[in-house]
Amino acid sequence: MFSLLKRFLSPSLSSSHRGNTDDNRIREIEEELAELESRLVQDPSHSETQKMLMIKYNQAIQLFSSHPDYRDRVDNLFIQIDELRNTIRKNI
Repeated sequence: MFSLLKRFLSPSLSSSHRGNTDDNRIREIEEELAELESRLVQDPSHSETQKMLMIKYNQAIQLFSSHPDYRDRVDNLFIQIDELRNTIRKNI
């Protein structure tokens, strides 16, 4: 009966591996966001860049909100999404 509780409460290799995987994924998505944002600065009317950036922002929100060290960055992502929407509206 207590074995399930012990497994749940004790740190395991799988959770540390999952944490490393999340950290790697967070770094990857940060790099992708930086690249897409720089492309958008160069050409704000490029619709494919806008679409990819919106997708990456949503992926980042899901990933950052599930990681306690990055939860404080979620609000900034929502602000960036609003700015991107405003840019898209200007170009329509």
